[in-house]
Amino acid sequence: MQNKFRTASVFLLAVAGAGFCLSAQAASGPSLLSPAYQGQLESWLGEGRLALTNIYSKAAGDTSADFHKASDGKGRTFSVMEATNAQGQTWLIGGYNPQSWNSSENFHQTPGDAERTGFLFNLTSGALHRQMLSQENSESTGSYQTYNAANTGPTFGLGHDLYVPEDLTHNGYSWLYSYSADPMQPQQRLSLLDGSVYVTPDITYGAIQIFTISAVPEPATYGLLLAGLGVLVVARRGRRPASLA
Repeated sequence: MQNKFRTASVFLLAVAGAGFCLSAQAASGPSLLSPAYQGQLESWLGEGRLALTNIYSKAAGDTSADFHKASDGKGRTFSVMEATNAQGQTWLIGGYNPQSWNSSENFHQTPGDAERTGFLFNLTSGALHRQMLSQENSESTGSYQTYNAANTGPTFGLGHDLYVPEDLTHNGYSWLYSYSADPMQPQQRLSLLDGSVYVTPDITYGAIQIFTISAVPEPATYGLLLAGLGVLVVARRGRRPASLA
């Protein structure tokens, strides 16, 4: 009987510890994301607190093959990257991909407005650009959510609105076309970095990280679980063999 009680107690403490660790992870934030930046992403996504798991961090010599090996088929993600323009100015930018990355050499298109939930962001400036919604004479403008190819990094939109090259570093660019600050008004040919008109591929990428997304259970969820386990422990203690009474 003591062994059962000990086992239940250890499990109870493990669950409580897991809840604490999950909350601490969400509060501290991954390396490229300060708590403030993570809070901004949570606000833009609108699903409450998030647990972000870093599944890929760019290393020296990495190519798009390394990105795809780590990220393909892993569900929705945030891509976060340091991007520097020709003038040497650096921003922390990226995008939310509601679908899994893949290497199909195709665009992932979203014909209906309800599916157009992707967005691009500039955390440094606070800018947000969502997929363009359907409108007269430009039904498909915002349908190009992501471009999935083995020789590109995380790439969004038809423009491309955000393009990461095969070496994940040199000659990237941003040509807004499928994404806009106003989903009903195009802001084409502008850069996500500084709002300048696109001229030539001139973005150099530094650190790049990919995060999968899951919801953080509310504290009440943990409370109910712990309470239920407590009742189980008490019930087991009460069912002692008659010989031990």
